[in-house]
Amino acid sequence: MGLGLRLPFFLLLLLLVSLGAAQGRSTVFLDIQEEARGSGQIIKDQLTLSKIPVRVERGSPLCPACEKFTEEALSYLSQKQSQDKMMEVLHEACSQTFSLEKKCVEFVDSYATLLFAKIAEIKPEEFCKRNGLCRDNALLSGVRSESTCVFCHHLMDEVLSKLKDPDAEFEIIQILLKECKKIEGHEQQCKRLVLQYIPLILVNGEKFLEKNDICTIVQACDAGKKTMVGPFSEEGLLRDA
Repeated sequence: MGLGLRLPFFLLLLLLVSLGAAQGRSTVFLDIQEEARGSGQIIKDQLTLSKIPVRVERGSPLCPACEKFTEEALSYLSQKQSQDKMMEVLHEACSQTFSLEKKCVEFVDSYATLLFAKIAEIKPEEFCKRNGLCRDNALLSGVRSESTCVFCHHLMDEVLSKLKDPDAEFEIIQILLKECKKIEGHEQQCKRLVLQYIPLILVNGEKFLEKNDICTIVQACDAGKKTMVGPFSEEGLLRDA
């Protein structure tokens, strides 16, 4: 099945895994439509394939849950200490590439700087509306934490399912290999980094998500309460609200 993966989705996974290894409390949301500009019509056509398949009605708790979750994540990721932790983990991973370590560090520094800049531009309300989670400005106030928790667990399930899909890994690698063509003078080194480095990142990401409750780490769920998460549906969210 087509997953509609793009470079921004890979970077989401990359930073999620990195910060998790540093025992931080964050997740990353990217302005995927802005990132898609200039990346070709194929990537633009894939945007709709990556939407979370939930029908959102006027006033659904899903909208404020998305906004609250996104706001908390952006607040954490805007802190220099958080960014430094992620960079430390990525640089440590680069040390495992041996002769390619220098190029790996340059690659990480370049894309991470771009990503942090994009993160600073994101507005939760616009992000959630653009990705189909808010239909208008008639939003509910004071959304219950259970709704945010359910939304978070659904998002993590989506990420984990893609990490477990061999087709997803192949598609991510293909996209990154194409991106390497934009790095003048270092295309071949970039491709070697992608082939050696990315599979390790994806495997580690899958293991980390299986062993850790990301939603508790980012404080989307109450650590002191066991939250039962069933099928993600508007009915379930309304029941929590």
